[in-house]
Amino acid sequence: METVRKSSWIVVVVAAIVAIPAVAMSFANMRDLLVVRAQASQSDAAQITPNKVEFENDQVKVIRGFLAPHQKTLVHSHPYRFGVTLTKNDLMIASDGKTVPSKKNAQEIFWSEPVTHQVENVSTERMENIELEFKKDKGPSVEVKKDWSNRTAKGTTDDPVPVEQEPHHRVIFENQYVRVLDVVVKPGETTLFHKHSLDNIPVILTGADNRTQFAGKDWAPTPAKAESVGFIPGAAKPYVHRINNQGSTTFHVIDIQLLP
Repeated sequence: METVRKSSWIVVVVAAIVAIPAVAMSFANMRDLLVVRAQASQSDAAQITPNKVEFENDQVKVIRGFLAPHQKTLVHSHPYRFGVTLTKNDLMIASDGKTVPSKKNAQEIFWSEPVTHQVENVSTERMENIELEFKKDKGPSVEVKKDWSNRTAKGTTDDPVPVEQEPHHRVIFENQYVRVLDVVVKPGETTLFHKHSLDNIPVILTGADNRTQFAGKDWAPTPAKAESVGFIPGAAKPYVHRINNQGSTTFHVIDIQLLP
């Protein structure tokens, strides 16, 4: 009988010893699960106001903003900004106690005064925009109207036209912050030699198999990728070039010139 009791006690102790790692493992699993959940929460929080900074200097911050279907941002603020829609925008915007719809087509431009708001993508499709936030306050936007159609320059390397007067470049918006050009070069077309004297940010809407010739240089391939954005310095060192579309698709870009 005593032997049986000892055997039973041994079984209980062994079972307990075997169970301890299992309990420890379950606690470890719970800990790991909590860590994963915490990381997911942080990731989700980071995606509440999703964006990617494409470029930034002392004058401007270029942001690629996007929202998943039915995604909503936190309340956030913007300074003066200019934007280009890469996709359709079907939004509900809450600001100053009011919620209003905002709809835009793809490849539209927009200007916005400083604002604090919350934005929800009410579409079933992803939304994506390129936005420029201006760091220097020049006051509320005052739109400028000019006639850029009359050019006197010949459009050669020795006599380039200002980019605003090149026939493939059309000024579609200007205020004290930016001058915006709508640039369209169809397959087989070549622009005149034109001069850039300002820093500019091209937002490519449709890509093309381009080549570029700078004054005094040979042609060089410069393929353009749709929905890409860049920064080209021109204020400190103006440049002269021309573009040839040697592909089969129309080259379409919104060229945003930063005014000093």
